[in-house]
Amino acid sequence: MAKGRNTIPIENISFRDRLSSLKNLPNFFKLVWQSSPSKTSISFALRILRSAMPVALLYVGKLIIDQVVALNSNAAGGDIQKLWELVALEFALAILTDGLNRMINLTDSLLGDLFSNYTSMRIMKHAATLDLDQFEDSVFYDKLE
Repeated sequence: MAKGRNTIPIENISFRDRLSSLKNLPNFFKLVWQSSPSKTSISFALRILRSAMPVALLYVGKLIIDQVVALNSNAAGGDIQKLWELVALEFALAILTDGLNRMINLTDSLLGDLFSNYTSMRIMKHAATLDLDQFEDSVFYDKLE
């Protein structure tokens, strides 16, 4: 924060003020979409896929435990080959989860750079339409920054 501006310290912002700032989210998401629709779609798809990973890992873990119990009780359903297949599947899901996390981080980084460039270009285009007198007004210049 710059000194001398009329800003409220973050500790003094009420919960209601924080909630009211959520009304800006639709406009923010619209700007992000406009900056790169394809990368925004990829980011959402990767996040949805990543959100399913804990459930898949838990389910495969449950199947592994069921298989171990069946093997220990000498039940007809116990198969050591199936157990190792489930362990391999669990390992593959863990690697896929890590890969998804890395892809999400990369996509977010690229999308953040594109968003920054997009908003900078919009600001410059708008600034080019303004008169020089408006830039000399310190209050207007502070708002523009």
